[in-house]
This record gives sequence, C-alpha cells and structure tokens, in this order.
Amino acid sequence: MRNILVWVHRWAGLTMTGFLVILGLTGSVLAFHEPLDRWLNADLFYAPTREGPTLDVFELRERAEALEPQARVDSFDLRREEGRSFSVFISPRNDPATDKPLVLPYNQLFLDPYTGAKIGSRDTREISFDRRGILNFILRLHTALALPQSYALWGSTLLGIVALTWTIDCFFGFYLTLPLHVSSEHSYGARGHWWNRWKPAWLIRWNGGAYRLNFDIHRAFGLWTWAMLFVFAWSGVSFNLTGVYLPVMRSAFDMGTLFDEQRSLLMTPLETPGLGFREAYARGHELMAQEAARRGFTVDREIALGLNRGDGQYVLAVQSSKDWVDWGTTAVFFDANTGEYARSMLWADDKSGEAITHWLMFLHMAAVFGLPMKIFVCAMGFVITALCVTGAYIWWKKRSARRSRRERSGTPILEQSTVEL
Repeated sequence: MRNILVWVHRWAGLTMTGFLVILGLTGSVLAFHEPLDRWLNADLFYAPTREGPTLDVFELRERAEALEPQARVDSFDLRREEGRSFSVFISPRNDPATDKPLVLPYNQLFLDPYTGAKIGSRDTREISFDRRGILNFILRLHTALALPQSYALWGSTLLGIVALTWTIDCFFGFYLTLPLHVSSEHSYGARGHWWNRWKPAWLIRWNGGAYRLNFDIHRAFGLWTWAMLFVFAWSGVSFNLTGVYLPVMRSAFDMGTLFDEQRSLLMTPLETPGLGFREAYARGHELMAQEAARRGFTVDREIALGLNRGDGQYVLAVQSSKDWVDWGTTAVFFDANTGEYARSMLWADDKSGEAITHWLMFLHMAAVFGLPMKIFVCAMGFVITALCVTGAYIWWKKRSARRSRRERSGTPILEQSTVEL
C-alpha cells in the first residue's frame, strides 16, 4: 500500500509542479495586490490635498457618468481617505440601435475628489506587462492561467482539477511522513516510541549533503505548513470546482443557503430604478439600522452602495461589529423601485458549512488578521515553490541513481522503462 502511495504522490506532485509554482509565486504577489497597485499607479490613486471640502460621493458618481455618457456607474465606494482619488468601475450602456452593450475604451475611471475632474482611466481586463496591467496579468495567471477571456473557463477548471489533486495528495503526503510501524518493545510504551521515530520528519539536517537537505526540507516544510497547504488546496476546489466541492461539504456540514440562487432575475434588466442613488442610500441606511437593532450589531463604517440591474435590487454594504474580515461583509438588499426589504447578509450567523467555506476563502485571500496574515500568505507562496523544487530534485536524483545502477549491471534501460515510470 505504501509503495502505491509513494508512486501516486510522486507523479501527482510532478504533474502539478508547474501549476503549483505559478500559483505559489503569483499568490505571493497577490497577497499585497492593493498596496502594490497603489504604488505602481500612484498617479491614478492619489490626488493633491486642497483647501476646502471634497465633493460628496453622489456628486462624484454623477460627474463620472457625465464624463463618459456611454457608461453607467452602478456601484461606488462610500469610504473616503484624504489624498486618495475617487475611483469607480463603469459598465456600458446599450446601443439604442442594436440593444447591445456599447464598447468602452476602459472600465475604471479616477476623479479628483475636490473638482470631479478626470485624473485618468484604465482597462483592468487588459493583459499587459506595463505598470498599468502587470498586476492584472498576475491575477489572471493565478485564476485562469492568463488564457484569453473566451478560454478562461477552461483555465479555471484545469486549476480546479489541480486543486482537487493537491487536496487528495495532501493526505497521501502526510501519511508518508509517518513511521512505518509502531514497536512495543520498549518499556516506556509504543506511543512514546512512535513519536520519537516520527520526530525526525519535522527536522532539517543541514549537514547531510544536498539530497538529504532537499529531502528534509520537502518533508519538514510539508508538515509545518500542512494545514495552510490544505486550506489553499481545498479553497481552490471551492473557487473552481463547485460541482465537486458542494456535494462533499453538504455530506458533512450544513451549508445553509450558500451557493443557492437567492434572487429572481428580471425579464429585462432595470433601466431606470424608482429610487435614485441618494434615495437608495437613505433607504439602505434605514434598513441597516433596523437590522442592527434586530440582530444585535453596530455599524462601524459604510463600505459601498450598488445597484444590480439584473434583479432590480440595491445593496448597501457595511463593516459591522460582527465582521471578522478586513473589509465589510454585512449587507442589506432592497427593491430598487419600492425600497422594500429583500434580504440581508451577516456572515457571523453562518451555518457550519458556510462558516468553513468563508474561512477558507478569506484565509486564501489573506483577508483576515491584517498585515501578519498577508506576510504569511506571501511566504507560503515561496514554501509551495520550495516543495515543488525539492520534490522534483528528489525524483531526479532517485531516477539518476536507478539509471546508474542499471547501466552498471548491464541491464538495457529500455527494458526497464516501465519499472522506472
């Protein structure tokens, strides 16, 4: 049995090596995606501080739509930070002649918060290697192997298969670090003896030669970081292979309404909502206060207001006293025409399966525990790369040794090719 698991672990690892190196290194960068983006594109994200008040967010939204008449601004950030520009993502209006979306030259617009003047724009869907597009390229590489948009689903599905293989191999790799058997010969008991024999698997011997060092790094790094490796692997399945993730999780946990369809799409997307954005904000603020009183939380800060034209609903998102991530996850949804309450989202009330899924998601994205978690996730990218490199080195050295023995014994290599594989 152990020999079979060794073979599976070896070839699963070698098959995944290229993908995991890509995911590890790009993930290290993406742990700091937002600060890196602001640093690379400071001319877009920052605006000079001036005397006097800034324009309110609703006025800035209207200025953005006036600057690009062929576009809509359906969501925007309610947070304000001194010295920062006002940025919004825009979506195309439909061409009256064809009823198809117009083509826009960019999808993100940056405005001066004091005057509403345009600072700049960019297309975050565009892959390039300059400072505007390099992080987007890294993100696309991490999530869909940077394949063209028409093939992106193929890329994400392939990465989902890699993640599923990785998840299973996590258990195989862990098992292979365990001692072969437990001896009961010693008076202090089999349990103590077993740990003494497993303990070396957690250690690195620095003076045992290149092969020994690579082997120890591969085994010890895998044990030290096993829990986080599993988090990355299984969360990757949840992102890309929900058809596998959901049945497995539902067999063991209460998944509540997660991944269920909770909204009814309109026959025709809503063109002009009955409530404007200012009225919607006031109504959302009222509904959020009611939810806070009913469910026992306080609103720390408001995050964003958005309109989903497909289901005809507004959503107001806030950061509340019950949020445990670095951005707001508490939200209230309501009808865009009447203001009627639709539903709310408070992840602190998750069912067991929902809570596990959200923890997997936010640990993967370094969205909890602040800067220390970002540093840890960044470091884990290099750990994953080290596991891949040392694993490939171990295979190559063992393969070279087998070939040398066969050559010395005079056995034709071709006759042994099946054994070697």
